[in-house]
Amino acid sequence: MGPMVLRLGLPVILLLVGTAWFAWASYRRAAQAERALAEMNAEHRALLHEVRALERAVAAAEQGLRTLSSHPSVPRDVAVTADLTLADVRRLVERKELED
Repeated sequence: MGPMVLRLGLPVILLLVGTAWFAWASYRRAAQAERALAEMNAEHRALLHEVRALERAVAAAEQGLRTLSSHPSVPRDVAVTADLTLADVRRLVERKELED
């Protein structure tokens, strides 16, 4: 029974070592993926924060333009220019980009 255990022992040891190596490699890949996901989530949160700040800035600018255009001391041509909406500005910019 002794030599048979030795003959079976080597394949079993190799199988255990291979399994342990595979498990360790899988764990490392999972840990790297988890870190990458955490970084991506942090970048996503930062981008959302920037988008919200830009939305607030655009809303404040639109409010300022509305206030400016409705003020009685502002000449009519300036008031009309100030009444451009964000969509109008986008259309002008897109048209300009298409011409270039």
